[in-house]
Amino acid sequence: MIVKLRNEEAAATEIGYILTFFLGLMFLTTFSVWTFDIQQATEERWTNEAIQENLREVAEAVERADAAMRIDSNASYAEPVYLRLSADTGLGLILLLTEESVTITDPSEARMFSQEISAASDATHSGEVNLAGVDIVWISLQEGNITVGLEQPGF
Repeated sequence: MIVKLRNEEAAATEIGYILTFFLGLMFLTTFSVWTFDIQQATEERWTNEAIQENLREVAEAVERADAAMRIDSNASYAEPVYLRLSADTGLGLILLLTEESVTITDPSEARMFSQEISAASDATHSGEVNLAGVDIVWISLQEGNITVGLEQPGF
């Protein structure tokens, strides 16, 4: 007579291995999603800080051009502003200079950052620059006009 014995311990061990594998896979997936969210939030924060810093530096250059105009109404002045965020061309940002402010926005105006300027001189303020792939913008004062552009003025 042959007696068959069933060893259920081996099957339980195999099921334990499989469940442990799936638990590890679940933890790894959760951790990956969590770190991706952290990375995205950090990138968004750094992008906003870079935009605000660019805006501040452009506004300061415009104020210096205004100061030059107040000293001498026939003055010519040019200053390069080196931009951060030059590698992030996918945002489609536009820099606008008006009489009241310097603004960086995107075409849909979902992102809009603005910095008021004093415009304490008699100079007119104007200019629009697409910032895609741009490293330097030029703030120039010539013939009573303060403009923002990509080309170095020829004076």
